[in-house]
Amino acid sequence: MRFIYDLDHTLLDSSHRQATLPNGDLDLAHWIENSTPEKVMRDSLLPLAYHAKRNMGRCEVIACTARVMGAADYELLLSHGLIFDRILSRPTGVTVSDAKLKVALLWQDAAEQGQNFYRYARQSLVFDDNENVNIALTSFGFRCYDALSLNKELAA
Repeated sequence: MRFIYDLDHTLLDSSHRQATLPNGDLDLAHWIENSTPEKVMRDSLLPLAYHAKRNMGRCEVIACTARVMGAADYELLLSHGLIFDRILSRPTGVTVSDAKLKVALLWQDAAEQGQNFYRYARQSLVFDDNENVNIALTSFGFRCYDALSLNKELAA
């Protein structure tokens, strides 16, 4: 089994520096402006982060994020003990929707692992807060879970 976790609003609370567009996608311009190392290091763990940490070392655990990852992002993950098998992230300058981005990132990851994408999807559980991402990935056979609801349940 493969566990695939989004970062923002799934494993990390970065709400202090995030804004979204009306369709639920990340406002990239606002995000980039607020991605200073000091602000990144103020991101904190959400309950699902502990779920991810329990799975690390037991099975394949991947981060799939719409973040453009910088040095501070990797430092933050390491400081919280979030050591992923792979981190799939937005390339600099790519502005497609989160859903299209994550389908492409996971398609590429499946190919790099030598797996058929649909088989890869059937062997994966995805945790993401973006409904559009979950709808898109479900259409390919991924089992997707709403991270916002799960974090609320786990925090209760």
